Amino acid sequence: MTRIPHPRLVLAALLTLVVLAAIPVIAFVVIPVFAQRTLNEAAPTAATPARSTPALSSPTAAGLQSPPPSPSAPRQLAAGELRRIDTVHYGTGQVALVDTGGTRYVRFQDVEIAAAPNLYLYLSDRRDGGTGNYVDLGPLKATKGSFNQEITTPVDLSKVGSVVLWCRAFSVTVTFAPLDAT
Repeated sequence: MTRIPHPRLVLAALLTLVVLAAIPVIAFVVIPVFAQRTLNEAAPTAATPARSTPALSSPTAAGLQSPPPSPSAPRQLAAGELRRIDTVHYGTGQVALVDTGGTRYVRFQDVEIAAAPNLYLYLSDRRDGGTGNYVDLGPLKATKGSFNQEITTPVDLSKVGSVVLWCRAFSVTVTFAPLDAT
């Protein structure tokens, strides 16, 4: 005689299959929709010093005032290209470390980065995508476009080997760019 499985066991097995099938859909379809952000900013420029207006009684008011010093041009210190790790961990586009008269930035130019929750920007001493000894610059501002992220933490940029984009939710490198001095 053939034994018929209990209806609750069949229902539990079907429910388990539905949940297992939903995990990749959520991970590769739903999360990227909410984690993707496009931002387009101009490249950083050096700040122009504030121009003071002389008082009318000062000797420079008669036209003897010297012109304000011109700001120094931004300097690119290092640059690299984002790399594809695998099908779901990838990035394309240029990354550069830029100094604009003392203010330093990571410049992302025409990038497209795989969406991931809790995506953070690290400056690492390694060049292979590992975090190694790193400086955490905080959450990444966007995953598509061209934008600047200020380096607010003191860091010796001569010791930085790569820019690493790290997903804290899954403890994995999403993409990285080995840097070469320019």
